[in-house]
Amino acid sequence: MVNKTSGVNMMKNNGMKCACGAIAYPIRTRIEGFTVKAWKCKKCHEEYLDSGDAEFVLLAKKMQKTPIAAKVGILGSNYIIRIPKEIAEILHLTRGKIAKLKLNAPDKLEVSVS
Repeated sequence: MVNKTSGVNMMKNNGMKCACGAIAYPIRTRIEGFTVKAWKCKKCHEEYLDSGDAEFVLLAKKMQKTPIAAKVGILGSNYIIRIPKEIAEILHLTRGKIAKLKLNAPDKLEVSVS
């Protein structure tokens, strides 16, 4: 079972006190195709998701279902697409990061950021 971290005590040693009384240690886990921070108890195997990462997954899943409009502009001789802040935050976009573009069909453009 996976829980959010609300109501669970954080410990100074990067561990967390589990509901069973043992210490849960930080891990990375996959939820809905996304890697998120969590804590796992070695005693009862309970997992607690980081609340910020859980919110991120909910927002990302919502954005996958509903297309978001992005404005096309021109900068010099290049066309630009303005990426909404919500998407930039999910992709951890920063100045200088490389985005790869792939034309999947005449009207389908795939953008990936590594």
